[in-house]
Amino acid sequence: MSPIALALVTLAAASHATWNLLTKQGRDRLAFLWWTGLAGTALFLPAVLSTTPTWRWPAATWAGIALAAVVRAAYLAALGGAYARGDLSLVYPLARGIAPLLVPPVAVVALGERPTGTGILGALVVGLGVYVLHLPGLARGQRLAPLRALRAAPARWALLTGCLTTVYSIVDTWNVRRGVPPLGYAWATIPLAALLLTPWVWRRPAACLAEWRTARVRILAVAVLMTGGYTLVLLALRLAPVSYVAPARELSIVFGTLLGITVLGEPRPGPRLVGAALIVTGVLLLSQAAA
Repeated sequence: MSPIALALVTLAAASHATWNLLTKQGRDRLAFLWWTGLAGTALFLPAVLSTTPTWRWPAATWAGIALAAVVRAAYLAALGGAYARGDLSLVYPLARGIAPLLVPPVAVVALGERPTGTGILGALVVGLGVYVLHLPGLARGQRLAPLRALRAAPARWALLTGCLTTVYSIVDTWNVRRGVPPLGYAWATIPLAALLLTPWVWRRPAACLAEWRTARVRILAVAVLMTGGYTLVLLALRLAPVSYVAPARELSIVFGTLLGITVLGEPRPGPRLVGAALIVTGVLLLSQAAA
């Protein structure tokens, strides 16, 4: 993976971890994410109009955008459900960590990618790092604890979120490589995905309005970080295979782990730091893999 692609993914990972932390701090997470879509639509409109020369795309491209928006709406709903039930330190690594294991084989089948041995090893090391992050300790009797934790509701919601991440990663790669401008694509899909949640959010209009009143600064910040950060990912997908980009994005788990320890004061720093080191090692292997 090229240095430019790696730099784009690293910046996007920091952005992703930050907006997840801000989302977790919201009261009504689904309403919070809905407002980010509305805000993102307005905030990025001038930049989109100046960087997207035409919207006359083939019907297949618009169908791809619609599919991406629907998948991402399901992703946002699952993410909101996970954060309503579990801690950032549990939900975030699990939701992000399933993609490195699922995206490469799916990319081989769906996109015809052929990752190298180094690339495959890097993705596996990233996945191992995610597993270690969930260990309550490093003793022998604690090594199967993450598997037992999958029976809990927060973990199941996080796994669903991770599976949907895999789906939208493949769909987004297919769309961007058909020539859709990255910022225009991110603007069309992320806010649209949030707006698709309107029927569920406005079942409780008072709670939705209260979320804006109490969290509008964080909402605006997330609107910028979510759309801007994913635009960086889409640019990286033009330079490197998704089977490398998707695992490299798990650097966001490292940032999320550090935020959980330093900002939220979450416990068990030992296994988390070991897991973070493994993720960084895996990403370094991916950076050495040829496309």
